[in-house]
Amino acid sequence: MSSIPLIWAAVPHNSDGVVFQIRLGRGLQRFHVSRRVLEEVFELERKASDARQLEFFYAHEQRILARANAKRSTASSATVSLLLADFGMSNDNERWAGASGIAHGLM
Repeated sequence: MSSIPLIWAAVPHNSDGVVFQIRLGRGLQRFHVSRRVLEEVFELERKASDARQLEFFYAHEQRILARANAKRSTASSATVSLLLADFGMSNDNERWAGASGIAHGLM
């Protein structure tokens, strides 16, 4: 069980990932983890349903909440987006890393 209290989680009206709220200190903080992050970090299948996105969120809840807590330690009124970089990935990972571990695109 996580020591970071999850208050609620839901899929936004545009079906882009999951919005969730956790307790930080004395306040509450909203976060958004996009469909793209769920696809690239947690290998969610493309065009997954809203229910599947939420299922993936709960399956990886501990890791997501830990990253959220690390990114924002005090609450504010703004929604904070969790990015690929927050999970140790960059936009260039697919382009640069191949199955053999050798960078592509250098030739």
